[in-house]
Amino acid sequence: AVLVERIIRKITNPQEPVDIDRLLVVTFTNAAAAEMRERIGEAISQALEKDPDNRQIQRQMTLLGKASITTIHSFCLDVIRSNFQHIDIDPNFRIADETESTLMKLEALDEVFEEQYEKEDNKDFLELLESYGGNRDDQILMDMVFNLYGFIQSSPWPEARLNEMAQALSLEEGADFGHTSWGRILLDVARLEFLGLKEMAGKALALSREAGLDKYLTVLKNDYDQIDYVLQMIPDPADSEGAALSQGPIWDKVCRLIESINFDRMPTLGKDADKVSQEKVKKIRNQVKAGIRKLQERIFTAGSEEIIKDLNALYPKMSCLAGLASDLARKYNEKKARKSMVDFNDLEHLCLELLTQKDEDGNLIPSQTAVTYRERFVEVMVDEYQDSNLVQEIIIKMISRAPEGRPNVFMVGDVKQSIYKFRLAEPEIFIDKYERFRKGEDPSSMKLDLNRNFRSKEPVIQLVNHIFRRIMTRRSAGMDYDEAAALYKGVSYRGPLEYKAELHLVEDRQIEDENLDEEIVEMKKAELEAHVAASLIKQNIGLPYYDEKAKQQCFLGNRDMVILLRSAAGIAEIYCEALEKEGIPAYMDTGDGYFDTLEISVFLNLLKVIDNRRQDVPLLSVLRSPIFGFTIDELAEIRVEHKTGSYFDAFLYYSQQGEREELKQRCRETLSLIEKWKRKAKFLPLPDFLWELIRETGYYSYVGALPGGTQRQGNLRTLVDKGAAYESSLGKGLFGFINYIDAVRKGKIASTPTKLLGENDDVVRVMTVHKSKGLEFPFVLVGGLGKGFNREKGGAASFHKQLGVALRQVDRDKCCYRKTLLQNIIEARQSREEMAEEIRILYVALTRPMDKLILLGSVGDAESAMKKARNQGPAIPSKARNYLDLLFPALSDYKDILFRIHDRRVISVEKLERPDPERMLGKAIAQGFDVNKSFYDMVAERLNWTYGYPAALINKSKYTVSELSRRHEKPERRPVGTEAASEGAQRGIVYHAIIEKIPLGTDWNWDIKRIADFAEDLVQREILSAEEIESVDLSKILHFLESPLGKRLLNADRVYREEAFNLLMEKDGEEIIVQGIIDCYFTEGDKHVLIDFKSDYLTDKPENIAALKETYRPQLELYKKALEQIRGIRVDETYLYLFAVDRAVRL
Repeated sequence: AVLVERIIRKITNPQEPVDIDRLLVVTFTNAAAAEMRERIGEAISQALEKDPDNRQIQRQMTLLGKASITTIHSFCLDVIRSNFQHIDIDPNFRIADETESTLMKLEALDEVFEEQYEKEDNKDFLELLESYGGNRDDQILMDMVFNLYGFIQSSPWPEARLNEMAQALSLEEGADFGHTSWGRILLDVARLEFLGLKEMAGKALALSREAGLDKYLTVLKNDYDQIDYVLQMIPDPADSEGAALSQGPIWDKVCRLIESINFDRMPTLGKDADKVSQEKVKKIRNQVKAGIRKLQERIFTAGSEEIIKDLNALYPKMSCLAGLASDLARKYNEKKARKSMVDFNDLEHLCLELLTQKDEDGNLIPSQTAVTYRERFVEVMVDEYQDSNLVQEIIIKMISRAPEGRPNVFMVGDVKQSIYKFRLAEPEIFIDKYERFRKGEDPSSMKLDLNRNFRSKEPVIQLVNHIFRRIMTRRSAGMDYDEAAALYKGVSYRGPLEYKAELHLVEDRQIEDENLDEEIVEMKKAELEAHVAASLIKQNIGLPYYDEKAKQQCFLGNRDMVILLRSAAGIAEIYCEALEKEGIPAYMDTGDGYFDTLEISVFLNLLKVIDNRRQDVPLLSVLRSPIFGFTIDELAEIRVEHKTGSYFDAFLYYSQQGEREELKQRCRETLSLIEKWKRKAKFLPLPDFLWELIRETGYYSYVGALPGGTQRQGNLRTLVDKGAAYESSLGKGLFGFINYIDAVRKGKIASTPTKLLGENDDVVRVMTVHKSKGLEFPFVLVGGLGKGFNREKGGAASFHKQLGVALRQVDRDKCCYRKTLLQNIIEARQSREEMAEEIRILYVALTRPMDKLILLGSVGDAESAMKKARNQGPAIPSKARNYLDLLFPALSDYKDILFRIHDRRVISVEKLERPDPERMLGKAIAQGFDVNKSFYDMVAERLNWTYGYPAALINKSKYTVSELSRRHEKPERRPVGTEAASEGAQRGIVYHAIIEKIPLGTDWNWDIKRIADFAEDLVQREILSAEEIESVDLSKILHFLESPLGKRLLNADRVYREEAFNLLMEKDGEEIIVQGIIDCYFTEGDKHVLIDFKSDYLTDKPENIAALKETYRPQLELYKKALEQIRGIRVDETYLYLFAVDRAVRL
């Protein structure tokens, strides 16, 4: 809204009007760019309504189509295409998709390693392989090289950054480590830590003075002075005097000072001393002591000589690793050049190459191309600026007029909502610029805090401000949640339809006591939470709220309610199941792209299990999925009987010695199926295996019945296509395909989200916090608040954008390894940045609701946890393991929130906790008990009772047309062909897809070439695959269009294709719902003609045609009935069109 308003003011300014094509507007996504263009168009239209004769405004409407409202990647693409002659690139280049680019990178990586193996006397490479390669192959080292290549692509100049990181480990012996690049980084890290410790020591001192704890003052003042003295010895990079003071040896001096810090014993106080303040002071002091100890253990572990020796020992390995990444880049670039292709990283780097150059002193300055863009754009506007990165920042700087002293960049963003670190966003850029503008260090620039919130009612705003004033600080999140950052109410409503926030805690200590796998524990906790969530949703449906936009009272419906989760994997479906059980329609809207969809995620886990059964997380996911259908309680029961080893060990044990025979048999069948599929994977071509697996598991039909089923089935077919593409290029079977998919996912390339629902679908949405960003809902329930944060696990190499790369030290003679000082620092920095990101994610979640906010999480003992939080004092984000650890201390003194504790024992979802009636009855009989005659009569009456509606016991409530039609089928109803049924069905899908999509009307003169071109277009749009097109005879489409019925269709007044319906019918005295999809019907004047396309194999014999008519007659009768009842029309003619014999048959 801010950007749109500024644009409108710019282009309609009567004194200094600016044409809209002289503004560059950069947005985060293509969807945001399209939305902004639409909103600007609406605003221009409104301006024209007020002043229709204004030529300037008329001109803007004309120019809007070519205005530069775009993403940064689209802008880079435009720069490259317009200036290709200045760089070495084919002007007809195209952008590679993620599959293609990943395959080429993997091919290049293979070639790099093959070359290394062929070299003679390749000592450094072999040393690197021995140190960091796997025990059986070189996959771990290959992954390191692949990851290093991907990591440096986020740098403006990757090759230079790679060399710089390697050289940082080549140090002069006898040098002072404090003056090396790494030493300066570590000293600055230590300086920031000491600043925090000094602040804490000062707080303990001030608190003692206020509470009259005079005996503490001398000891605490000594603590403070020691820390302050060390701090003075560590140079501040921003302080020129401090830099001058640090010219001499510094590292060893600071090491000795830290070692000399001594914490004296605290004196004993009298009985009348303030006990509460006394405990607080001691707690703060213990934190200071722990901070000093942590610095000694993580940073100041050794003197200069020892550290430099260690780093120099790593230099050959790092240099070799950097060389391999450089070779990968070279070979990958060669492959792209041969195919006239670029990837998304190339767009930014090539654009930088065009826009920058260096002066005589080596300083970066704008190129002549950049100057051209600078003159073209009067102003550069950047939306979502908090998600920018260094590459984008340099691009904007080169085309702006800031270097000339005429700043013309307008940036809009909220750093509190920067939650895309995984997409290489650098919120530090925003924070640094905000601080400089705030302090007036850049006189020609200014900041404007837009902190008025026009979304949420007062209770939500008060809660958000209260929480984040306590947990969002410069130390924890890089910024202070002060008065400028706080939210202020912008909505006008105040009254009875304002609702307090609620915190619901589910006690789960019994689950923790069961000693189960972490994954099963998380599932059980999620199941408990999900049932509480479903109950809360049900209670709030119909709740009145005030719609600020409509200015009227409304009532909560399903579409007004959303459940937000930090992570959806394995959890979102549990919530949806709980909602569905309560009769509440629900939908998972959780993924950012193809690989995050439910169907692909589950199926990839199945492939991983087939390849290697000893992977607990994929195994549990697949066992619980509809493919195998185990419940969480059954999974827990299996684990309880065998608590050691992996979960697969427990599953194998239960299949042989399990207590329950039925469950034991299911385990055996599951293992048998997995083993069978593993054998098939070895001899079948990969795409054939994938397709057979999809159909054999029934998963294709299952996902087809879900919301957006057609799209989900298309996603599974696309996976088969990816398998074919992989095998044709690399041909490494299932294991290689799984690694390839993982490489694509790690590439973090944003896929196009799948839009399966619209705003008006009446369902409760379950989505991730990331997916909810920018959205708003009257009712928001934030779940999973007790779930532990996901932490990056350190490996052989640690990566950090600013700090670089650190390798662990490997001693092959002693067969051991250890983390290096540099790894410790990178992991500590990563931990701090991850916590800052989690705080910002929590902020985004809590600012989505307009009217009501409910917080939900699991905790072992709620009363104990809250009591501990009250005694703890201020929150310590760095020690938080989950969101509740942040919320408890922050809410301990907050009164305007409703608390409720849910005891696990009264949440009726745990089958294992319920009594087993059969087992209890057996035990009672064994022990003997007295019964009277009335008891026997009652048992006999119940055993002999017959249900009055037997059809309802065997009939479902919902049928497809095909299921009902099969009631009329007779054995051997169809002529048998020679082809496989699955091939015929697949071919039918292709024919249907072409008929559904092909343009109709008299303007189209179809011939076989045009049909082939149209089919190729379907492949390019990823509606069908090349293999699917090749499986059908396209001339049959032409035969249909040239047939009398086809010509009628082409000339019809109106055509309807793939029309879905639900029809209420009676079956055996019970009401049922029939679902179906009508292939096609069209209108000719008042007549309506129905067509159903069939691809069954048959010969053109009269008896075969007659048999087929009878087979499909019930199905067509149902279609006809649906159209006549639902559409209110009369179907005059009904046809089967048989592709096998190119004939239309009238029924």
